[in-house]
Amino acid sequence: MSLSSALSIARSGLTVAAQQTDIVSRNMANSGTEGVTRKWANLSTEVTGGVSVTSVERSVDTLLQRLDRENMSKLAQQSTVSDGLSAYTSFLGQPDDEISPAAKLSELQNSLVLLSTLPSEESTQIQVVTAAKAMASQLNDLSGTVDDINSEVERNIRYDVSSANEVLEEIAALNQKILRSEDGSVTQAGYLDEMDQKLDDMSSFMDIQTVTSNDGTINLYTGAGTELVIGNTAKSISYDPVAGTLSAGAVDITPNGEGRGVMQGSLSGLFELRDEQLPQLFAQLDALAAGLVSTMQDANPFGSGGTGLFTDAGNVYDPASVEGLAGRIEVNGEVDNTAGGSPSLLQSGGDPATPLGDSSYITAMLDGFNQSLTVDLAGLGDSLTLAELAPALVSQQQSLRATAEAATQTTQSAGETIAASRSNFEGVNIDDELQKLLVIEQSYAANARVLTSINQMLDTLIQSF
Repeated sequence: MSLSSALSIARSGLTVAAQQTDIVSRNMANSGTEGVTRKWANLSTEVTGGVSVTSVERSVDTLLQRLDRENMSKLAQQSTVSDGLSAYTSFLGQPDDEISPAAKLSELQNSLVLLSTLPSEESTQIQVVTAAKAMASQLNDLSGTVDDINSEVERNIRYDVSSANEVLEEIAALNQKILRSEDGSVTQAGYLDEMDQKLDDMSSFMDIQTVTSNDGTINLYTGAGTELVIGNTAKSISYDPVAGTLSAGAVDITPNGEGRGVMQGSLSGLFELRDEQLPQLFAQLDALAAGLVSTMQDANPFGSGGTGLFTDAGNVYDPASVEGLAGRIEVNGEVDNTAGGSPSLLQSGGDPATPLGDSSYITAMLDGFNQSLTVDLAGLGDSLTLAELAPALVSQQQSLRATAEAATQTTQSAGETIAASRSNFEGVNIDDELQKLLVIEQSYAANARVLTSINQMLDTLIQSF
């Protein structure tokens, strides 16, 4: 081997050692940075005997990435539903809680029991009115809470769509950077790390799948196969609040729709709340309100038009106008002492001929609590009485929340195992990197010694002339 060949080989060894040191140093510096993967250099021996870095590899497992992203999407969908239901049920209370509709209805029933023993006692009549107002107010508040959550869901759909579009544009821009970078370079590996982070972000909005092109760029699709990003072109996601649809370009991707809808992610959870869960809560509250208004009206139809103790915003009960009734139900102003009404109507039924002390109308109101309802029970049961309806409503709605929370916790537990496996595979172990650094240092020292020896040999040759 000639001195020039030896010099070239040693120089290439020093160059590779410097590049390896740079990669290991980056690994160690970013060991705590989320989304940055462990990297290493692939080496190749040249014909001349030298060595060079042919590419920089990343420690990634595509299967773990896919499983982790699927779990992210599933968890985002379930936690979105769980959070929405929890926001409502925190105001609903448990059946025995004093704030729950079941407790308010029980208070109304108990006040009527007391009134039946003292039908002409004004203070007892006022107690019934007060209990009725608390019942109506609780239904108004719960209906308003569901309405507020529904409005928040609409806002969050818009926010998520906007955020998802930003991520899609960033993915398209990263594709362009990957395409322009040198294959196998440290720079390209960094872009690919950024790409993985953006794909993780996108997974929280919807279920996705990816295809890697020959040039290293990522093509992104929904779980059902709708194009989201092809090369450096991103499809814009749009939301039509009037039609209630979600689209990617011209393709309908509305969750649970007839098209190629997304099935998971926060957007799927928001659509589930808007289209399924919240309407059910509304309908069940309206069923309880309808049961109250119709039962009390049938038992004691005092007041203008025979409205009774409860009214539909001052009007008589109309079976065709039950939707939204929980938000409109109120105590008849004609019996409300705080509004200039006369609580004695509870005893007289609005009939001046009713004898003082006659509890017939009050007894009829009490009997109504134990009669089967004819209103639509909105899935709460096949046949319920008014006394059974409120506890059934609270129990079922709390059960919906508990089921959603349990599903979220199960998915989260399973996801933590997958995420930990992915992190362990992709992440940096400082001890391993230090060992590599020692090996690189030894390689550097060996090549430096070769250079020193060549230098001494050249000096000797020069001195010999």
